[in-house]
Amino acid sequence: MKFSIKEKFNDFFNNAEDYPMLVGFFSGFYPLVFFYSNNYESINSFQHLLFFSFLFLVVPTFGTYFIYKLFCYFPKLNPYKRHLLFIVIIEITAIFLSQVYFLTLRKKLLLLLLLIAIFSSLKLFNSYKKIVLFVVLLSVIPFVKCLQILAYKLFVDTLSWTKQADTISKVKFGKSPNIYFLEPDGYAGKEAMQDTPYNYKDTIYDWLESNSFTLYKNTRSNYPASLASNASMFAMKHHYLKSIPSSPFEMEDSRSIILGNNPVVSIFKSNNYKTFFIVEDGYFQQSFQKGNYDYYNINNSEIPFFSNDNNAKKDVYEDLKKCVENDKNKNIPKFYFIEKLLPHHIHFDGTGKENERKVYLKRIEIANVWLRKTIDLIVKNDPSGIIIIAADHGGWVGIEDVNQMFATKDNKLIKSIFSNLIAIKWNDDNHIDYDKRLKSNVNIFRILFSYLSEDKTLLKHLEEDSSYTIRQEGMFTKKGVKVDF
Repeated sequence: MKFSIKEKFNDFFNNAEDYPMLVGFFSGFYPLVFFYSNNYESINSFQHLLFFSFLFLVVPTFGTYFIYKLFCYFPKLNPYKRHLLFIVIIEITAIFLSQVYFLTLRKKLLLLLLLIAIFSSLKLFNSYKKIVLFVVLLSVIPFVKCLQILAYKLFVDTLSWTKQADTISKVKFGKSPNIYFLEPDGYAGKEAMQDTPYNYKDTIYDWLESNSFTLYKNTRSNYPASLASNASMFAMKHHYLKSIPSSPFEMEDSRSIILGNNPVVSIFKSNNYKTFFIVEDGYFQQSFQKGNYDYYNINNSEIPFFSNDNNAKKDVYEDLKKCVENDKNKNIPKFYFIEKLLPHHIHFDGTGKENERKVYLKRIEIANVWLRKTIDLIVKNDPSGIIIIAADHGGWVGIEDVNQMFATKDNKLIKSIFSNLIAIKWNDDNHIDYDKRLKSNVNIFRILFSYLSEDKTLLKHLEEDSSYTIRQEGMFTKKGVKVDF
């Protein structure tokens, strides 16, 4: 059997027949499976599959075949048809890899590679089949990984953790004020902000308390990044980071949950609320998931297939203002989720911890302007509305790189990652019977629903106010672990 396989390989390498369609196919197949294996959760829609299959497989396969046939047709080009295949398998593969890895084309590098490929083809053109085989071998691991992802999705209930321990999904509100949920991305809590490595006296905390907000002390996010944090918050349950794709910033089904396929939005709608999803960019929506909100300020059609989170930018203040000021159905209660990418977390940009700290603190001041302006807009138009401010996590200040972020056991750095701002304008004093145990994002909506329904039994099933991060266990295994600070 081994001899038979060897013979087939030798025949493939040594025969005079060319395989232009094979060259074209694998020049796109490897980048395609590489892209999916590393980004499945953000590109898992049927629209993505159709578009990427056409772009990565159909176009290069038939494009290479067509150009090859042109070379065969013209006598002057015919001697260079294998040169063409040699160049195609190198350059087209590189072009696709540049797009999927950097989400842009590195034109200078690709031009340099093209020149090298052309020059090399003068002597090595007959070796193009060996390069094809090399690309095939490179495809094996990401292809197997894609199969594992699909099998897991088919046979495992990835949303079982969202099931509630009681009948909260059937809760009926006794009062129905409008709810405004403001999520400033990466806004650290007061205790962390005044401590190292922030060392900053922020004025927003006092301003919130002077404007009738309850500022909760020593609050924390339950997870270190936006997708995991928001998925847990809207599910009102811990997921413990049990299923983590290759990127530590991704989480299975999180975008679908955040976009409204969660018990929170269902509960609001069952209590006759109209729901609004207002965000600054398309990060939550880049997988084109169909959500359950009534209104989205960004349509899926505005988000490109290769999304780098900067393609569909919106002014969330202006979008909220239009919704609030043009509200023609004042009698219908409304829930608004508004996410602003400020102050945002640090970006590990190589400029150093101290410089990143300074940049973060400058963005804090910009975020404060937005918070004050937005709160003034809401209070002016809806003085009885409940305003919830809850950051998805801390600012990560003091962290050197991604590896340290998930490996550190330094209490101050862990506090920097998880400590977050939580403040609520309730507009009455009855909340004190419900929010005494509010310490983290996972319990915000359960406490809110208990307050709105005046049903304290819902508080019996509050989740633990604990935080979880990712630890590498072995070469290929990641695990969610509890961290304290």
